[in-house]
Amino acid sequence: MLNFNYELINNKQPKTIMLLHGFLSSKESMRGLAEGLSDLRNIILVDLPGFGGTNSTSHDYRMEDIAGGLAAIADRHQIKTFDVLGYSMGGRTALALTAQFPERIEKCILESASPGIADDGKKAERLLIDQERSKSIVRDYNEFLQFWQDMPLFQTQQRVDESLLKAQHEERLQQVPAEAADSLLKYGTGVQRSYWDDLSGLDNHFYLITGSEDKKFIGAAQSMSERLKSAKLDIVEHCGHNIHLENYEAYINLVRKYLEEDNS
Repeated sequence: MLNFNYELINNKQPKTIMLLHGFLSSKESMRGLAEGLSDLRNIILVDLPGFGGTNSTSHDYRMEDIAGGLAAIADRHQIKTFDVLGYSMGGRTALALTAQFPERIEKCILESASPGIADDGKKAERLLIDQERSKSIVRDYNEFLQFWQDMPLFQTQQRVDESLLKAQHEERLQQVPAEAADSLLKYGTGVQRSYWDDLSGLDNHFYLITGSEDKKFIGAAQSMSERLKSAKLDIVEHCGHNIHLENYEAYINLVRKYLEEDNS
């Protein structure tokens, strides 16, 4: 059974939100968001498997097991229902959690996330890419980090304040390469099941946020919003994949506004 490293920040609020980070980071990357939401929600910060203090290599698990483990964290603190916000890999995980336990999730906020790959051929191609990346991480982690940061997905981060990029790089350096590599093979996009077919059956309230320069994920968000019963979609101008890093103020204001709305 997965043993999650997490922290519950009790802000004496009636509602709670769980924050799920992206690939090659940890719960620390979501701390700024936790602070920005502290007057609205209690916060659960979680290290996903393979990152921070949550081990991946010593467990045999799939995305469904992660979802079960996250629901169990809420159970431990007698939290019946809660909101969830996930970025990229954390967004895929937040969606899996919502699809598996729809009665537990009130609002699901997905930043630059997709439900996975529906097409078997494309999924098999992605698995080969993920397997290759997994080997690269273990072979030369510093070289992989350079490759990762140079991906077109993150080109817009060149406009971000140097100190923020430095902090992001420092956090990536603190991850254990073998653990990060293992996570790709157990719940990367190439191996997790597709949640596209689940979308139309979900009654939960979804908020999809993408950056205007992240065309691939704008497409995914638009397709998702067409299938979901209750979905709001916002595109943040002059941003790429990591909106909360590239324009924290715009992002936190959108999330706060959405959490304050009554979507019932």
